[in-house]
Amino acid sequence: MNITRRFFLQSTGAVALYCGLSPLDLLGGVGLSEADLRAVKPGRTLVIIFLRGGMDGLNFIVPFKDPGYKTLRSSIRLGEPGAADGVLDLDGFFGLNPRAAALRELFHAGQATALHAVGYSRNTRSHFEEQDVWETGVIGNTINSDGWLNRHLVTSLGHGPVRAVSIGDNLPRILRGKAAAYAVRGVSDLTMPGTGKEDGALMKAALEHAYCTPPREHESAAGDLLAQTAQSTLEGLGQIRKVAEQPYQPGAEYPKTDIARRLQDAARLIKGNLGVEVMEIDYGGWDTHQHQGGAGGNHGNLVQNLAEAIAAFHRDLGNRMNDVLLLTISDFGRTAAENGNGGTDHGWANAMLAVGGNLAQAGGGKPMPVRTKWPGLLKEQLHEGRDLLHTTDFRDVLGEVVGMHLGNAHLKTILPQHDFKTVGMLRTA
Repeated sequence: MNITRRFFLQSTGAVALYCGLSPLDLLGGVGLSEADLRAVKPGRTLVIIFLRGGMDGLNFIVPFKDPGYKTLRSSIRLGEPGAADGVLDLDGFFGLNPRAAALRELFHAGQATALHAVGYSRNTRSHFEEQDVWETGVIGNTINSDGWLNRHLVTSLGHGPVRAVSIGDNLPRILRGKAAAYAVRGVSDLTMPGTGKEDGALMKAALEHAYCTPPREHESAAGDLLAQTAQSTLEGLGQIRKVAEQPYQPGAEYPKTDIARRLQDAARLIKGNLGVEVMEIDYGGWDTHQHQGGAGGNHGNLVQNLAEAIAAFHRDLGNRMNDVLLLTISDFGRTAAENGNGGTDHGWANAMLAVGGNLAQAGGGKPMPVRTKWPGLLKEQLHEGRDLLHTTDFRDVLGEVVGMHLGNAHLKTILPQHDFKTVGMLRTA
């Protein structure tokens, strides 16, 4: 990684720009030529919510009919449908945490689905290592790897000036790499330099340095391409600013929570028609080692905040959700059994939530609220006698999302060293 060719450009703390390499360098090391690049599907957006800390999928999408569930969780288990703190029935076997009631109608309408028992075979149960794996899509040594979403950008062509945005204080690793991406703290308080002539000149000079534009006396075709890259970056910043300056009337009332505010900003940028196709939002606090609670407690609060924010985002976008896919990822699952502190420890497989209008349905057009090859929670069915076993590799889910939703065929470059299998989450047409 050539650090001298890229850096963060800070603008009053409200926006950070990850300046990618020049167009001459974008394809270096990925084994592709400019002729291999194809445009992504127009109008499509992927929104990734990273549930940092390790979300307890067993108490989010609850296997209430599994005979092992009740015995493993004495104080934090959720009851069957109709019971006090009982789950909301999804398919007779799985139920939705009652604090996620805001999502119930989306499941019933085929606009939401959960993928359960998702993971991979070399999970270390380390926050740092597993967040790296999920963000890079690389198993093992991730030190020098860029993010898989950035590799998607490098291996495809977009339809607008701003392809990648993170709503947060810093650009996460999943978006770092050779292609430019933006980190926006918040659209409503976004201010950028460039309002005056002097500020604009400073911005231009900074970008020229970022892209290492050759001195004028040595200008060449390479220099022209570098200058074009800097200019397109300036145009992207200007387009984001235009969206920020316009008053926004959301199509739904959002809760007064941080995750809801970030999703509202995501909807605002999507509606701004900037060509944004990948977005990332962090939502932390899921490392529930103690006092996790069942329907109540910290985990329940997190689930409710997440569910209500996603439901508002879905209402706000309306028909545009047909081109939007929201997907949750997390470090890992939690242990199948609760620990002595009323919580759960670092585990193995987990549940992922997908929300959008292009989800595949079951026979007869019936919704599929949960997709899984369920391994079971009995002692002999658990991974190493303690964890939910994974039956779906997370790279298969990501590969289907990139290939079918975004329309990028270069999966072997984006998620290397993996033989892909069909998940069946998305419609083929």
